[in-house]
Amino acid sequence: MGTLLYARDPLLQGLVPRLVGLAPDRRQLVPREHQDDLPVTLVSGRHGMGRTAVLDALDQAYRGRIPLGRVDAERIEQARWSGSSAANTSAVVEIMEQLVCELAPPVPGGGRTRFARLMPGLFAVSSWHRGNEEEQALARGRIARLLAACGLEKSTEGAEGDGTDWTYDVSERLADPHRRQHDLAPVAEAVVQQYFARHTRTRAERSVQRWYHSRSSGSDDGESAMIRLSLRFHQGGDFQDVVERTLIAAFLEDLADAYGRWQRVNRTPRPMILLDNAHTEAGRRLLGLLLDHRADPGAGIRDPLIVVATRRGSGAALYPDATTRQLSELTHASGWERHVTSSPSAGMLMVPLAPLSRGDLLLMLDPAQGPLPRHLPSALYALTRGHPLGSRVLCEAVVRVSGERVVAPQALLDLPAGEGLSAGEALLEALVPQPQLRGHLVPLALAHDRAAAHALTAVAVPADGGLPGAALPTAALYLEEEHWTEDGVEGPDSGEAGDGPGAGTGFVTDPFLRALLVHEARRVCAVAGPGQRWADLHGLLAEHHEERGAGHEPDVLRHTLALGDAEPVVSTLTEYFSGWRADRWLEALPHVATAPHPPREEWTDHRVEIARGAHDHRYAQADDVHRSVNRLLHALWYLSETYAEPLDDLCDDIGSELAFLSMRHPSGRAVLNEAARSWPAAMRERRPCPTKRPEYGRGLLRGEE
Repeated sequence: MGTLLYARDPLLQGLVPRLVGLAPDRRQLVPREHQDDLPVTLVSGRHGMGRTAVLDALDQAYRGRIPLGRVDAERIEQARWSGSSAANTSAVVEIMEQLVCELAPPVPGGGRTRFARLMPGLFAVSSWHRGNEEEQALARGRIARLLAACGLEKSTEGAEGDGTDWTYDVSERLADPHRRQHDLAPVAEAVVQQYFARHTRTRAERSVQRWYHSRSSGSDDGESAMIRLSLRFHQGGDFQDVVERTLIAAFLEDLADAYGRWQRVNRTPRPMILLDNAHTEAGRRLLGLLLDHRADPGAGIRDPLIVVATRRGSGAALYPDATTRQLSELTHASGWERHVTSSPSAGMLMVPLAPLSRGDLLLMLDPAQGPLPRHLPSALYALTRGHPLGSRVLCEAVVRVSGERVVAPQALLDLPAGEGLSAGEALLEALVPQPQLRGHLVPLALAHDRAAAHALTAVAVPADGGLPGAALPTAALYLEEEHWTEDGVEGPDSGEAGDGPGAGTGFVTDPFLRALLVHEARRVCAVAGPGQRWADLHGLLAEHHEERGAGHEPDVLRHTLALGDAEPVVSTLTEYFSGWRADRWLEALPHVATAPHPPREEWTDHRVEIARGAHDHRYAQADDVHRSVNRLLHALWYLSETYAEPLDDLCDDIGSELAFLSMRHPSGRAVLNEAARSWPAAMRERRPCPTKRPEYGRGLLRGEE
């Protein structure tokens, strides 16, 4: 049994069963959606959103029940980069080979899927240059796998059909000492002739050869067309493109033959392929060929193939005419139709994977053995933002220890996750697998923008060579390529000198990934050498923003507060309160309060007590405004934590402090009163504090009074 999936039923129990025509968990036919023209379903999402888990669930539900093929395009691509450099292969051919091997075997209630067109095409392109041992070895392995999968181990002549004998017999046909050693054409001719002699009947042979001849205008007959197919494939480039299109056409038309009139009348479930990591070059190529063929008005009979692919990132720019549907919209119908007949991408149905809900997390916590803190599900949700992998790892960690101890929300990332790792460490390793890249991103996550990140890489270089000059562009490129940047917010490439605190959330914009990196920064900084400790990094960032001048005062205060020393921050905010417009001050205050707290080994958390006034006696010499700002800042700082429960008294106190301050500001009474009314509700609902911006824009954040 695979991992239980949450919030994916519209896809797993709705859309795919309707496309296939078979229920996923019982022997029951399902009314089929889309009778002829079928969409390619592309499931998208970033790291940890459960793309591969969706394919795992479909594989488990339908494997052995329908013709089903599964390919990981990323694995195909990696194998090609690290493996053979032979000319008789390509990513498309390798994918075709794997799909034939998985789709061909018989399933209950159905016979073997025959690939009468595709098989001779794959054999033809597998031809090798005489004397090239690497190409011949690749052909030998491919031929053996295809013969076994298609039940052709025994030839029509009674000879063994394994790859060794097969290629040896081809070599015997070529035993002519006068032939050039590296000739390809004679090998291709011998391969084609031997395939048809051993594995087809005369009528079938003529039919297949006519098919290849019809797609090759420069050939005299079908046999010469297939030889030419092999030669063109080995030429590569545009010639190989034509060959791959021919193989895709053969593949789809073979499936159309296998799913004929009788199968349609009897509502035989359709075949399906699962393509993981379709954002890779190999994946994009295969999907492009499939979409092109289906959009071709001369393609002939519609194929029955159900295609479910996954990709990292949305792919909207790559497939501009695709139909996009949210998961919740797929429960009863896909809503897809080919609205632009001439556009290949109109054949795509894109389904972005949505984050989990708080209700899903409650279900994940159901197996817990002991009582859990009442605020724990909300703390989990605030931390993970519904990220499926993060939610699963953390909920499983909570359940494991629930019978032994009370789980404190602030300790979620420190819970054990197995193999000597905490939950935070395990998640970070899963989301950023490369250790060196993780090492780069951990300190960079403390930076507000790219300029601040550059300041870290320029100065804070540890003795072991971490954070070299290439770290910043490498990290920025990774965040972009792996889709860790959010649409509409500041990304790693923004952050010019004039940007104010409201411009973005940080160099790492994804809140969950940033939370993991900052938590890891606390851990590694506790044992780091000089220049790499928590205080060193935040001190450097505070100096950097101070040098950038007007508009960066809130960032200076934020990094100062991250050191754990709130007094100078409170004093400065009190000074700004009387010198700045209220709008500007209210924008700066919540940003300052997002400062990450210091490592707990170096700092004791008294924020709630200070917010409630328990430490007011320590500031007897300060005025009422200073004490009010102190309480207000500590309340906001505490409630900015994902694990913080928005206690009623703290939220109400924020409104009271702002109402008190409204009477002390020289000109901002109305703005502060509005904040006093709206901020408590925002805190309870974990929304950003609403601020009324000046009509003349953000200039005030840059000190342009």
